[in-house]
Amino acid sequence: MIEHLPESEQEWLEDFFASPNELSWRSLLGGSAPAEQADQVRRWLAHLGADRTNAPLVLPFVRGGEVTGWYATTQGVAGGFELGDELKAWLGPTWLSRFDRVPSDAPDPMAAALRDRFGGTVYRFTGPDAAAKRVIAGRLGDFAGLLERKPRVTRAQIRPVGAIRGDFERALLAGDETQAEAMIAELKQTGRLNEENLKYLDVRLSAGLGLWPQIARDHWLIKTLSDLALPPQILADLIEALYRTYVDEAEASGDPAALREAFIVHVATPYPKLFTSRRGIRAPRVVKAFSLFEQLQPSPDPALVASLLALLPAGTDTALFEQGPVAEPKPSSATTLDEADEAFDDGQIDRAFEFYMRLPPSRKTISRLVSCVGTIGTDEAQDRFLALIEGSDPALLDSLAPAVAAKIESLRQSLTDDGEHARAELVPAAVVSPWLRWAEQLRAGRNLVAAERDAQSAPTNWNAAEIRESSSLAHQFANIIGGLDGEASAIARAAVPQLFASFFPDDVKASPAAKPIASLLFLLIAMSDTLSRSDLDLLAQLTTLLIEQGLSSSEYVSLMNDLEDVQKRIGSYAYLPWSLDVAEALAILPSPSDQARDARLRLFLQVLGQAAGFAHRLMSADLVSVHTLAKDYGVGAEAVSTLQREQGVDDIAAAALPNLDGKTIGIYTLAEAAGSRAKTALERLFPGCKVVVNSDLVATTQLTNLAKTADLFVFAWKSSSHQAFYCVKDALIGKEPIWAPGKGTASILRAVLDRLN
Repeated sequence: MIEHLPESEQEWLEDFFASPNELSWRSLLGGSAPAEQADQVRRWLAHLGADRTNAPLVLPFVRGGEVTGWYATTQGVAGGFELGDELKAWLGPTWLSRFDRVPSDAPDPMAAALRDRFGGTVYRFTGPDAAAKRVIAGRLGDFAGLLERKPRVTRAQIRPVGAIRGDFERALLAGDETQAEAMIAELKQTGRLNEENLKYLDVRLSAGLGLWPQIARDHWLIKTLSDLALPPQILADLIEALYRTYVDEAEASGDPAALREAFIVHVATPYPKLFTSRRGIRAPRVVKAFSLFEQLQPSPDPALVASLLALLPAGTDTALFEQGPVAEPKPSSATTLDEADEAFDDGQIDRAFEFYMRLPPSRKTISRLVSCVGTIGTDEAQDRFLALIEGSDPALLDSLAPAVAAKIESLRQSLTDDGEHARAELVPAAVVSPWLRWAEQLRAGRNLVAAERDAQSAPTNWNAAEIRESSSLAHQFANIIGGLDGEASAIARAAVPQLFASFFPDDVKASPAAKPIASLLFLLIAMSDTLSRSDLDLLAQLTTLLIEQGLSSSEYVSLMNDLEDVQKRIGSYAYLPWSLDVAEALAILPSPSDQARDARLRLFLQVLGQAAGFAHRLMSADLVSVHTLAKDYGVGAEAVSTLQREQGVDDIAAAALPNLDGKTIGIYTLAEAAGSRAKTALERLFPGCKVVVNSDLVATTQLTNLAKTADLFVFAWKSSSHQAFYCVKDALIGKEPIWAPGKGTASILRAVLDRLN
């Protein structure tokens, strides 16, 4: 241990263990020092380091071949008086003949060496005779041993809530429930969450993992939350869950009557307060729900219905949601104040806002419009209201109540601070797309606090389709974000979950035009100071996404280079399944050229090289995966020979694994290639075992029977259908599936071996 201390530590130790101290540093390093004296030094130097900075150091002073005294200090300037009291109490006055604090100007080279290194108080003590010194040495040994067993005191550093929330959203994107729950626990420790916030997190957790029925079937949760002013994301999650669970099937049937009946019974009637305001949410199911809710009003407003249906993605068949021909919008004169007041009093804020906007301005309408704008909370509502105000009679504005006038002035100020002059500078494309406006705002460094806040609601409120479907706009957006630095760059990196969710939603096929944004996201994640498991899962998803979108040879090689950099940072046994899963995905997906194939081969050989450093930890499943991939990459047996133990792979499996002869292993995964490979590998590892792979998208009789009858059931939850999840959950009553942490063969095999062991 002594010889492995860094040179910076050895310098002061050479000064301490030097004349007049007869115990020399050279003798300690060379092993010629007396064993008893060397042991004393080793026990205390074991506490030297960043993880034991609260432990003191007590080192011996030797004369005439015997330890005649000791020097003690703290590893820092604090705690000196406490150390003195602790040593006196531990040793006691019976054995101590001298216990001094060494003055800073004393001509004592040992004390000077300690003080120069640590800057704290230095004590010098000894006993009256040889017997007392032996007792002191023994008690100091016990003290050092006690400190070794003492739990390390770490001061928990509370991270900013925004940083924890960002990690939470990344974990949800990666489908990592364990990590997401850990982030919720960390958020609770901040002490800044109330009961409402905790309920919001529970909803977000279930929604992020796609457990929609779990939300929709919790009646009292939704009933309670619907009385609150919900954040847009939580409102979207609740309505999305209800629609997916109760209305999707009726919509798929194409029967308008069944659609409306399902919506009325399961959504509109029990939870009308969810439809107070759409809050600018553009999620298709939420927009459809608000359209249906408007049509249930005693006097549905055709203009409102038409404006909602216009928000649906291009190509959406809206005929099912239209009650006959959509009429022309009502002129202002056709909308009465009573209608507007009724909507406002009923808590239908979006409806009230539209109606009041059609009426001539008055003190009452303006006052209520201010309230509506505050509830709706979108820039569009604010801009429309301020445009109305600018055209109003100044005398009317002067007659407004002071509180209303103050709110209007606040809205004007926010527009001035980050609105009119900012939009005047934007290129035309940025005026169209809120994401490009956001990027331009970051590049200009304007109101970064607002930019950070706005990004949180972006997946629900901002339309990414314009950029996602346009290669030129995607390049423009990626170039702006990729060129940021400083605080703006940090905000962009923190917004990775929102960017990912907006541009690559689960229910929309990725467009090749969005390839620049996928590359941008890869770099934003890969350049992080630390890479969590969630980050790695997102990188694996983006790798597959980029290759499926089509890469040129140079782009492919660049991607492999980036993966090599990532692999250098995480090359360990704990992450080997991830590395092998990525290598497997690359082997299965196409590569555009010989140069590209050479690049992916280099990555695989890098993984093999790193694995050689922990070959003693490799299990049968790891070796089987490596051998299978070696064949995919055309790598000879000699390249993997360093990973082999004395036995062959088959011998190891036979000797170390249980006998599953006659047993059935069920595997559910949507990654059919990985499932097929896992089947082959498991049947090789467990001769006589039957392995059945299921990849059904919905709940089927075959999947239910497999879950019920299999002796072991593996669920690759990162490559699964949510309907299948509930099918399996219901079938596995009293049994726990084997959760595969990844969707590749290596992750499936490691999960099975971990369960068996």
